[in-house]
Amino acid sequence: MTLLSSDGPSPDNPRLTVRGTVAELMLNAPSKKNALPLAAWQALPTRLVALREDKDVRVCVVRGAGGKSFCAGADISEFEAIRSTPEAAKRYDDINVAAFKALKSLPVPVIAAIEGPCLGGGLGLALACDLRVAAQSAFFAIPAARLGLAYPPEALGDLLEAVSPSEAKKLLFTADRLSAHQALAIGLINEVVPDDKLDERIDTLTATLCANAPLSLKAAKQAINQLAATGTDGKFAELRRDAERCIDSEDYREGCRAFLEKRQPRFNGL
Repeated sequence: MTLLSSDGPSPDNPRLTVRGTVAELMLNAPSKKNALPLAAWQALPTRLVALREDKDVRVCVVRGAGGKSFCAGADISEFEAIRSTPEAAKRYDDINVAAFKALKSLPVPVIAAIEGPCLGGGLGLALACDLRVAAQSAFFAIPAARLGLAYPPEALGDLLEAVSPSEAKKLLFTADRLSAHQALAIGLINEVVPDDKLDERIDTLTATLCANAPLSLKAAKQAINQLAATGTDGKFAELRRDAERCIDSEDYREGCRAFLEKRQPRFNGL
């Protein structure tokens, strides 16, 4: 096994390893259900640089450490300190979006192996992958509306590649939690397997992809990503202003306080 790491404040989160032709990106905060701190989001694009130059790697698997969680999103306990103003929130969102883009733009196929919670930014990471295989016990949600914040508009393009606009709105409006089978039914994921068969299915799928022509897979990925692009680059500034208004609201502060105090938020639209 080769360990690929880079300079940074948290060299083990995320952790990148390579076994032969298969790379594995491990989201490594199991005590927090792999909710990622800002340092991990910042480190992720750098971790992936080596894969862009490694001609032997044919596929990358993304999974959560500990065998119980994929990723519960961002570490919300940090928000009051590092995401308290529109400017700080924009920087945080920029870092999140850079992580999503770094994963999505890898030249090789990327598979998310999902178990347990796959929430918020964690779902954003899964949607940046090309394929999503979930254990039966996995569950999914985008809880932005319960925190009083807006999901990064750039990340919504990945969501809309997987589900219809109507289903995307339902996920965002309700913040409802979906089971693996519900997620499969709307196209959010590609497959559901029994919990004890997830590793076996990932091994089989990676073997299939590794046996196929790498240039063909690369060409297909690039073409599909380009064709599926939303084409809203010119509107992102306007969309970002709407998101920034959320961060500058009392509702956002109330949402974070309620989450940390483990109670229902009381929003007033201000």
